[in-house]
Amino acid sequence: MTIRTVRAPSSRWLVTTAVVTVILLVADLARAQGSAKAGESVAADSPWTFTFAPYGWLTFMSGTQTVAGQTLQTNTNAFEMYAESQSLISIMAYAEARYEDRLGLFVDLVYANLTAGKSATRGLFLPGVSGNAVASASVNYETLTLQFGAAYEVVKVGPDRSAEGQGVAGVGQTAFDVTVGGRWWYQRVDMTLNFYGAVTVNTPNLQVSANRSQVFANSGSIGWVDPFIGFRVRHHLALGQRLALEADLGGFGIGSRISAEAQLAYSMEFGNAIGVNWAGVIGYRALYVDYTQGSGSSFFEMNMLQHGPLLGVRGRF
Repeated sequence: MTIRTVRAPSSRWLVTTAVVTVILLVADLARAQGSAKAGESVAADSPWTFTFAPYGWLTFMSGTQTVAGQTLQTNTNAFEMYAESQSLISIMAYAEARYEDRLGLFVDLVYANLTAGKSATRGLFLPGVSGNAVASASVNYETLTLQFGAAYEVVKVGPDRSAEGQGVAGVGQTAFDVTVGGRWWYQRVDMTLNFYGAVTVNTPNLQVSANRSQVFANSGSIGWVDPFIGFRVRHHLALGQRLALEADLGGFGIGSRISAEAQLAYSMEFGNAIGVNWAGVIGYRALYVDYTQGSGSSFFEMNMLQHGPLLGVRGRF
């Protein structure tokens, strides 16, 4: 017997729309800035700087997620997901435009689509009785987090070394930003369980054969937006080296009950090509959310902590 689960259309078009929007925004702002001179990270007469950074986030996940009344306990990490997944697609990118290094507009996209499955077989053998049971389970997990907002520098402290030359301008200074924005969450989980069991009784006086198959499938998706407010500390460590610490708190019962994020990142420039200054980025990020909606069979809950190191490449022009 073949049983198929019909799924609602995927949200990949949402991801594509978000990525294209970010690219068009950066391209439009870049045209306003004009061509950068070769060998320079930012044109001296332009008040705008632009940053685009694709990255990878090696997440550890712990918590619970309930979809349509069915609860999944989660305690895994990126390495286990890669090893056990049948398919894994992920897109992660950050973009920011800053005006006079005081006002910044940013967007951060994290998308993942994971399919994993397992199966097991057990046999039963007794005098006159034989049987077997086969069970298989598969889970498709799709998640999209789109963070957007603005950052405004409220104060900058440290020595002004701009007189020593453009290359050392800002070195040793620390800037403090206030951030405000929103996080759009999209979650979809499809769970399918297939079970088949057969028992045969064969004795001189009794012959019985029975089998049973059962499929349980559950699908659900939901989205919401969390407003947030936070801060960012940017420190210019040395020539070509920067350190950034940021954190925010959101939800406030408007979207989720609470959501929070913290991130520490270090970047080091390694070259300049096609008018873009390139740097490697390494850091650590943590993201937590506690969201509930509905009741009974329509109850949805996500109480999840995601954290782990991140690696990326940053282009600035």
